[in-house]
Amino acid sequence: MAQTFFRSGLGRLVLALMLVAVAPALLLLAHLGGESRRDAEQRAALHQQQEAAAAVRLFEEMLASVGRTLEVGVTDAAEWADGAVCAPRAAKLAAAHPFILRLVVVAEDGRVLCTSEGVPTAAVNLGDRPVVRRALRSGGPVIGSPVVSRLSGEVVLPIAVAIPRPPGTGRADRPAVLSASLDLPWLARIVRTMDGDEDLDPFALIVGGNGRVLAAAPAIPDLPPADRPSDHPLVTTVLSAPVGWARVADFAGRDRLVGFAHTHSTGLAIAVAADREAVVRPIEREFLIVLGLMAAAAAAGLGLALAVARVRIGRPLLALVGAAEAVRDGAPLPPLADLPTVGEIATLRRAFAQMADEIARREKRLAEANRELAAMNEELSRLAERDALTGLANRRAFDAALAAAWNRARREGLPVALLILDIDHFKQFNDRYGHLEGDACLTRVAAALAGLKLRPYDLVARLGGEEFAVLLPDIDLAGAVAVGERIRAALHDLMLLHEGSPYGIVTASIGAASLVPIGPADPRVLLAAADRALYAAKRGGRDQVSAAGYAAAA
Repeated sequence: MAQTFFRSGLGRLVLALMLVAVAPALLLLAHLGGESRRDAEQRAALHQQQEAAAAVRLFEEMLASVGRTLEVGVTDAAEWADGAVCAPRAAKLAAAHPFILRLVVVAEDGRVLCTSEGVPTAAVNLGDRPVVRRALRSGGPVIGSPVVSRLSGEVVLPIAVAIPRPPGTGRADRPAVLSASLDLPWLARIVRTMDGDEDLDPFALIVGGNGRVLAAAPAIPDLPPADRPSDHPLVTTVLSAPVGWARVADFAGRDRLVGFAHTHSTGLAIAVAADREAVVRPIEREFLIVLGLMAAAAAAGLGLALAVARVRIGRPLLALVGAAEAVRDGAPLPPLADLPTVGEIATLRRAFAQMADEIARREKRLAEANRELAAMNEELSRLAERDALTGLANRRAFDAALAAAWNRARREGLPVALLILDIDHFKQFNDRYGHLEGDACLTRVAAALAGLKLRPYDLVARLGGEEFAVLLPDIDLAGAVAVGERIRAALHDLMLLHEGSPYGIVTASIGAASLVPIGPADPRVLLAAADRALYAAKRGGRDQVSAAGYAAAA
């Protein structure tokens, strides 16, 4: 009878109506599947971009940390001239930082005296390295370009600092430069594991600004040589913009979703990639399952009678269409369990509900991951603007606050004041009591400055070494001098013993300046005025506040 029914005009009409009813649902599901794949790709690519940006911030922090390590390590050439202790001392200093592959002590004539791995068995000369020559001329750490190490043949990023020359010395074998070779493959391995999702087969790449591939994790056998640029589409894509993401094939021809970001200090680019197939595979699998269930339910429903088709198929299918549209639009799911239906469509309904629940759970997990990433980024940003030793604002935060206060003062015609203070005879303090006590002294001074009970929008910062600054918006010169005297009194109250000072305690010379910005003048005018006042305080015998200022700065 069923066969007669489907041969009849009504049966053919029911069959046609069933096909018409099922076709939109199939098309909608296919559309949702395609949208889900595209959304998954875009979310994964944006996540790779965020990972690359986080890796760049980690890289910059590591560079700064290595620079500080080198500055602490270079005290006097005589301490590196002893061949018996040169290599052990270099090894101890290198072990303090995992980013340092090797430390090298270079003589005045460019010869390698020792490394953290021992004394070279064959003569190696680095005198022609630009980073060595620049370090000899510079007063602080110098970052070089990536090079192939003459000691190991590895690609390294050098950072060097000059070893202070004792007065009256000039021998060619004098230790002159302390250079650290930074381990780029180690950084690539760390970046690869930052996400922690091995199912996506993550891949990390470090590329030089000239197109040279410097490091990759995992290592790729057919990677282009590091001594010449690569024109591979992956490399050109990574170098095409300061930050971004793209879909591109890797060196093995695998389809990748790549996020990248460029470093600020070296011009290197860091890329993080995920396997596109691994990203979309779960979405496609779920789509095929749901599609198969829907097709099976539709095929079973075609054999039902007109009444069954109307009551038990048509209405449930329309309800499922409404639920699919609700999922697509992000609206609440309508109730489905109260409608009478057949088993196949009930199975479809359960599968659809499970898919909707899974989508909701994944979106919730993604939102939580984004919140955690935002919190991490906020914490990294906060740490980037704080001095690691004292907890005060660092030079970067100070420069930003000074520029903002200067622009506000220019708009409103108000003064802005600045105090720069320098701890008197601090080198003698370090020489007498050691660097650990020197750090403790800086911490005590910073605590005294932070405890001055200034206004909420005043800023206390450490500019570097033993130099501090206090930014005082809306304060004239007399007010700045008064704050300076409070600082001087606070340091006296600390009663920090300093036998190398004529005063017997730790004191500070303070330069005060206050200007009203007018016209195109920039904050360097205020910095220069405070700096001149500081040196006037030093020339005047130290432990005093000296003032400099004008009615306006044009």
